[in-house]
Amino acid sequence: IDNSPVVQYHERKSISTERTFDKDTTDVQKLRSILIAMTENLAFQLRRGHKLTACVTFKIRYSDFQTYTQQKHIPYSSLDSTILPVILDLFNKLYNRRLLVRLIGVKFSHLVEGGHQVNLFEDDEKLLNLSIAMDKMRERFGDRAVLRASGMGAKSISRWNPFTGEPPPLLPNRRR
Repeated sequence: IDNSPVVQYHERKSISTERTFDKDTTDVQKLRSILIAMTENLAFQLRRGHKLTACVTFKIRYSDFQTYTQQKHIPYSSLDSTILPVILDLFNKLYNRRLLVRLIGVKFSHLVEGGHQVNLFEDDEKLLNLSIAMDKMRERFGDRAVLRASGMGAKSISRWNPFTGEPPPLLPNRRR
């Protein structure tokens, strides 16, 4: 008889992140900045976990607690340059009420194993190389070592590895 504990294995079907604001806001620049940072972080988590997504979802909750979500299917990808325009388009479609915003969220689903393969007809090689270089810098110097200027207004966003459940490694340049 084997007395070792049973460890269940389950393949992750989606990853997501949400941000509930301390104070509800209508500051579009702040919302876009946080949305960009959230999307970049999730895309980085995809690449770090060797995953691709085929469905992106945007969620918005207004101060009256009305919540709206919209999703869009995309070709399998983990590149910011592919995913970010889709998320921003969904944001532009759903942010249409003159109310304060309480929460925004991003979700990637229909995940499959694999790294990004270059499509000679669609992918810009420079953007792919930029993503690879940025990921290397994030791995070496921390998740916030390199950011888009448009995402810099966002405060710290959790960087737990969604595929292993582990916190990010404590790098020499980080405080406990």
